[in-house]
Amino acid sequence: MSNAVVRATSMPLLFAMMFASQLATTIFLPGLPGIAHDLASSLTAAQMMLPAYLGSFAIAQLFVGPLSDGFGRRRVIIGGLGLFSLASLAAALAPSIELLLAARAVQASGACATMVVARAIIRDTAHGVAAARAMSALAIAMAVGPSAAPLIGGQLVTWFDWRATFYFTCLISAVTAVAVIRHLEETLPPEQRRSARVSEQIVTYLRLFVNPVFVGYSLTVAFASGAMQAFLTASPIVLILRMEMPPATYGICVMAMPVVYMVGSFFASWLTLWAPIDRIVLAGGFVSASGGLMQLAFGLGIGGIDAAPAHVLGAFAISNLGTGLMLACCYAQALNTVTPSYAGAASALSGFIHMGWAFILTFAVATVAHETSLPLGVAQMTTTGLSLMTALLLVFVFRRYPSTGA
Repeated sequence: MSNAVVRATSMPLLFAMMFASQLATTIFLPGLPGIAHDLASSLTAAQMMLPAYLGSFAIAQLFVGPLSDGFGRRRVIIGGLGLFSLASLAAALAPSIELLLAARAVQASGACATMVVARAIIRDTAHGVAAARAMSALAIAMAVGPSAAPLIGGQLVTWFDWRATFYFTCLISAVTAVAVIRHLEETLPPEQRRSARVSEQIVTYLRLFVNPVFVGYSLTVAFASGAMQAFLTASPIVLILRMEMPPATYGICVMAMPVVYMVGSFFASWLTLWAPIDRIVLAGGFVSASGGLMQLAFGLGIGGIDAAPAHVLGAFAISNLGTGLMLACCYAQALNTVTPSYAGAASALSGFIHMGWAFILTFAVATVAHETSLPLGVAQMTTTGLSLMTALLLVFVFRRYPSTGA
């Protein structure tokens, strides 16, 4: 399949798949108080729905990626979307918090196929700058989904209840599956497929782990994206409960965040035409870390400033701009270090690192009492600082050595 065909027919489908999986991540957030009340659980237990999703998403990728290398991209996407839809329905019908958490874990296992295979399809069909530009489009979906979700979820909860958010994701995933069946072509020919045996996959992952450039880009992505995960976990408590922001206003503010991300992503796509990709990554790292530093300063009350919603949202917006600059470039560069036949496994391992860190960070943030915005500031500064550190190591140390991975 030519790159032109991918841009004309596959990119809208890949965008839709990525959007659906990311939408499911946070669409339930406006319904958290209702979930805790209806299922007779604590708010802390209800908050575990986000770490449960991210943790399952991370682990499932390690299996989905090799399956797509062995059986083709199309089959795995269709199967994943089917599982995603059924698990969403199960979540909507869950009678207890335990079953809801289990349904969320299964939901993530199906949803992860969309992210892993979408990136692998781009690696199958594009390289270098073209791949970075295609990844930029998918990166926008990764940002728009979680940020648009609270606004959509807020309306669904207002008009119906929290269960409507899961019925909605069930519908979206089912419609996307039908579109994939009808329009998405296979991009990995049978002669390029590899065995999906467990022993071979272990060897593949070990080879990828000793590729410092691949691991460096993957860690940079994970840490940069952590700012978004920390914000989405803490912001309902900080902004709605502590700072008394109306839920509808909260949804609108969170929905505005992708605009900042898209500015960074579009700017990165434009910069790839004339600037080295590593310089774009490094610039994004500094911008992102500056937002983390501001969030920490506001949380500590430095300068006698009492953190207000504008401070919390503004500091996160700066980090989000930096993430937009970095994310697509890092994903494209990570996958460019491997051959197409290993693209599924590489995408899976990179995604595992990304979502694994998201799980650790969201779990930590969810278990802390948010009396002020300080815990959010600590989390945002930590993850953006690590992102800048890995970007510096990547540009000035790791890139000096030849690739040794798959």
